[in-house]
Amino acid sequence: MGDGRLGKFCTLVIVFVATSCEGFSQVSPSESSTVSQLTDRLDAQAAELAELRGQLQELRAAENTKSGDHKSESPAAPLADRSAEGCGEKAVAKKIPVVVEQNLTNTCGEDSTPKNFQLNFIADYDKGFLIKPVGPKKHPFELKTNGWIQFRHVGFVRDRDSWADNSGTTRPIRNRNAFDIERARLVFSGYAHDPRLTYFLHLDGDTDGRDTVDFFDYWWAWQFSDALRVQFGKRKAPGSRQWLLGARDTRLSERPLATDFFRPDRTLGLFATGEPADGLFYEIMLGNGYRTANHNSAEINNKFAFSGTSWWEPNGSFGKSLTDHDCSSEALYRFGHSFSWAAQQGLDATGAPLRESTFVRLSDGTPLTQNGALTPGTTVSEFDVYLYAVDAAMKYRGWSVNSEFYFRWLQDLQGHGALARTKIAQNGFFVEGGRVIVPKKLDWNVRYSQVSGPFGNTSEYGVGVNLYPLDTQKVKLTFDVTQVDGSPLNNTATEFLAGDSGTLFRTQFQAEF
Repeated sequence: MGDGRLGKFCTLVIVFVATSCEGFSQVSPSESSTVSQLTDRLDAQAAELAELRGQLQELRAAENTKSGDHKSESPAAPLADRSAEGCGEKAVAKKIPVVVEQNLTNTCGEDSTPKNFQLNFIADYDKGFLIKPVGPKKHPFELKTNGWIQFRHVGFVRDRDSWADNSGTTRPIRNRNAFDIERARLVFSGYAHDPRLTYFLHLDGDTDGRDTVDFFDYWWAWQFSDALRVQFGKRKAPGSRQWLLGARDTRLSERPLATDFFRPDRTLGLFATGEPADGLFYEIMLGNGYRTANHNSAEINNKFAFSGTSWWEPNGSFGKSLTDHDCSSEALYRFGHSFSWAAQQGLDATGAPLRESTFVRLSDGTPLTQNGALTPGTTVSEFDVYLYAVDAAMKYRGWSVNSEFYFRWLQDLQGHGALARTKIAQNGFFVEGGRVIVPKKLDWNVRYSQVSGPFGNTSEYGVGVNLYPLDTQKVKLTFDVTQVDGSPLNNTATEFLAGDSGTLFRTQFQAEF
């Protein structure tokens, strides 16, 4: 309360008390004052008291308003007008601008009057570091930053010294013992100009990629409705559920061998995603190719590829995690299927098949486009690839299980000479499951994976544990052991190299924000 107003108020109180005392001292039983005189005096004093109370309320209201101007309120927690609650009406939320107070010092060394500045953006943490506007309509821009890393030790003990592919080439199998940063990633996402216009930028670096940084995913999207969001840019071709889930949420250190053998990769194109009905989701893509990540126009053909997936979660959101980290009280399910098609044809400047088509391997690990892979002296230069996958998952009270089956057809094979085969059918699957031992702390998992085809059957089976030292899945320590029987896959990320036969040990620390 200001000194002037307080002095005025005290003076009025003193006058009131003095008047009251004087009035009562003049009244005695012996006086001939009438009842009406006493009543008039009491009414006058009551009126004066009411006026003093009104002035006091005004002074308090003014003081509260003045002090409230310097308070910072969170826009995420609006104040509510409770005046109507007693009548059963809903409280009306009122947002208060976010302001900061800054004391400025003048040239004479004295503090100037504090000044308030209204904030347009605030920093926060919501599943990532977030810069968001206080008033989205006036400042429609938002930026979220996420990052994660996988630091790993890999050991491999071979069962044999070498392996021979279907062309007759013999290659060595090496023991391995090394530290590796498999994934060091940074993600920027948000919206610009309109909340419906979103963006996503995903950077990746790793030591087995010669320490270079790749633009893994980068796209813009427009949200028409919950049922339709259109994206344009680079991202994963949606040809496998396990592939779409990402490498942070695997049960063991990496995806199953069968998933990486059959799955597509990233590509540039147009994408559409949405939820047309509760619990029913889809993704479709028209893009450059089946596996064209980091390929330039000289390394791909002139045929687009198509890929799509849909899945159903009948009992509510299944979540990204395959393990039942939160020990669901009700059973959660997910059922889905995926399809991909791509034409592989064309030669580069040297007369070799385009780089786009070199990803396909036979079930013994032989690259399909390698000279002599099917027929001595002949190279496969054209083929169509079809992939169909079916997946299912369940988790309940700490238990969880998931599986995916793959069917791939290589059709219309052509080369520079006669080929022993014009089509090849391959299939594979994985089944994995586990249980939470200590809620939010420790779980164990097992896996079996298999790839089959006309050139042999290969498999992997493994077991592992995950420890969460901070009771969150964002910090995880994994140890697993996997037995490999002739890998048909060659991928340094998963540590499965073509022809591997032996025992693979992986210890991994993963942290994200």
